Amino acid sequence: MIRHMPDDLAAGYRRFRQGRYVEEEARYRELAEGQTPRTMIIACADSRVDPATIFAAGPGELFVVRNVAAIVPPCDPSGGYHGTSAAIEFAVTGLKVANIVVMGHGQCGGISAALAAADDHPVGQFIGPWVGLIKDVRDELLSRAPDADANERQRSLERMAVQQSLDNLMTFPFIAEAVDAGDLELSGAWFSIMEGELHWLDWDRGVFERVAVD
Repeated sequence: MIRHMPDDLAAGYRRFRQGRYVEEEARYRELAEGQTPRTMIIACADSRVDPATIFAAGPGELFVVRNVAAIVPPCDPSGGYHGTSAAIEFAVTGLKVANIVVMGHGQCGGISAALAAADDHPVGQFIGPWVGLIKDVRDELLSRAPDADANERQRSLERMAVQQSLDNLMTFPFIAEAVDAGDLELSGAWFSIMEGELHWLDWDRGVFERVAVD
């Protein structure tokens, strides 16, 4: 069955063909021969947080995988489907990216779902098990700061989830090997939707620092 293309998508495609594609036609023709991005970004599927927009990246510059809450599962070849793990493997072993950035963000619905699950509120047939991957850091947060208000818990878990995902990345043998060899760097980031500000993880101090733009 042929279905009607939504009007907003059709209009956007026309703008692309008449604008950006015309400006970057040579680049698209070059990219048809293959891609060589240096950076992979693991980001949330949230429509408000597009890595290419935030980093003003052109076609072919970023290899991006997006899922609910930007979660990286631990390495588990015996588990179920592996969309995120497969993308990570391809980026590191196939594309030989030099950087992987896990980027969380403010007002993340996936993080809200993880917090709701702690109170036995249903969060969906598929969402619940997925955000359950960060239940250990969630429970750590709730036990450490039981009196924190909702906004503080939300923001803290958004950032703790990024750090948990970075730890999970190191459970993949091919990532650990690339990091040990100095061929790959792992970074964490958090984006504030309201302020449009990016915060970068300081590994040594374990805190997210606002990235200066001046």
